[in-house]
Amino acid sequence: MIERETLLKLARDTAKQYMTARRSIVSAYLTGSVAANEPLLGEATDLDLIFIDADPPPTPREVVRLSDQVALDIQYRSKADYAHPKDLRGHPWLGPELAEPIFISDSSHFFELAQSSARGQFHRPDFVAARARGFAAWAREELHVGLFPGMAPSSPVTIASLCRSLLYAANAVITLTGFPGAGRRLVMKLETAAKKLGRADVYDDFSAVWSADTLTAAEARQLLADWAAAYRAGQSPAAELIHPARRTIYERGFQAQIQADRVSDAVWLMLYTWQACLQNLPNDSPAVDAWVDWLQRLGSASSAEFAAKVEQARVYAALVDEAIETWAEKNGA
Repeated sequence: MIERETLLKLARDTAKQYMTARRSIVSAYLTGSVAANEPLLGEATDLDLIFIDADPPPTPREVVRLSDQVALDIQYRSKADYAHPKDLRGHPWLGPELAEPIFISDSSHFFELAQSSARGQFHRPDFVAARARGFAAWAREELHVGLFPGMAPSSPVTIASLCRSLLYAANAVITLTGFPGAGRRLVMKLETAAKKLGRADVYDDFSAVWSADTLTAAEARQLLADWAAAYRAGQSPAAELIHPARRTIYERGFQAQIQADRVSDAVWLMLYTWQACLQNLPNDSPAVDAWVDWLQRLGSASSAEFAAKVEQARVYAALVDEAIETWAEKNGA
């Protein structure tokens, strides 16, 4: 078992190394599951580091493999991102990121001052509702909900956009009770939030989109094997979502969920990463055949079936909107 102190030391050592090599980094802090002291999933984790850079950041994001169990997920921020810290209270991602990180280095107190301005009323109901509504708006946009009559969408709804919509919709609900998630823990966080809100429907209807709860244990294991083969074939160091360093982190988490008879928690992220890997593979790849087989099993292979899934996701987005407004009315937001 990896001790939390070991992970924190890795984060501190990494920040020191990067800040020594790049003097324009003014602050470094840790967010995510390790900062929140959440139990490891599958004895593996990302270390979510944020670097605030006084110069234009070299890259928005960097993923680095440390071992089969640990990967660095480094995001660069510009100082300009914090020019109006009070406005960040309502930002779906940056607000929570500012609220309760672990300080790694902040010698000039730049981040501390920005945080003090943003965090003061972070939990006020109107700011909570604003962050939830922000996520919900992104969810609708991915599904082309709310276009003016006669306006054609700029791009079709794809499995990628459907998966992103579900990510945002789930986080809209999660935000009402805590901090958002982005990957392996998303559906677990959604279940916890649904229980706190007394809204089992927002968890059940998320899982129902892919009919994942109908998979048998044997099917779940085969799904994982096919996903792993596709990931190995299509992974890319240029794509954060399917970076090679993430494969074993994902796989350990999926294995843990399957062993706990919670395969439905894993299917959303499996499909999201799998479709991304396919973008790097030829049409005659075995991974494509396996993908089509699984879409058929999950009732999403034909145009008509997928259209029904999109409509189901739109209904789910509307349910999430209703849950947010119910919460807002109850809490005076």
